[in-house]
Amino acid sequence: MEPFGHYEVLSHVELPECSIRIVRVRPGEEVASHYHRECAQIYTVLEGVVEVRIGESSYRLLPYETVRVEKGTVHGVNPLQGPALLLSISIPPLKREDHHPAP
Repeated sequence: MEPFGHYEVLSHVELPECSIRIVRVRPGEEVASHYHRECAQIYTVLEGVVEVRIGESSYRLLPYETVRVEKGTVHGVNPLQGPALLLSISIPPLKREDHHPAP
């Protein structure tokens, strides 16, 4: 899968109903603004503090906080206060061709 931004995928599992990834984002890195036509995503912060941009809104998430990104919605993630570890769940599974840069 072509990354959008600079981050590290530590784990990627694809199941019939979803794909699950663990993503590390360090200071100076980001999950750049992008969208998916076919899947929704759920982000849960495991470690660190992040800013999640969803459409025109921005959310500051602490460990164990979760947001849902509906399909077709532009979104991105930046770490705040050091590195962050995220759980990303895509429903249905995220396909390689369903990664689109923000307009």
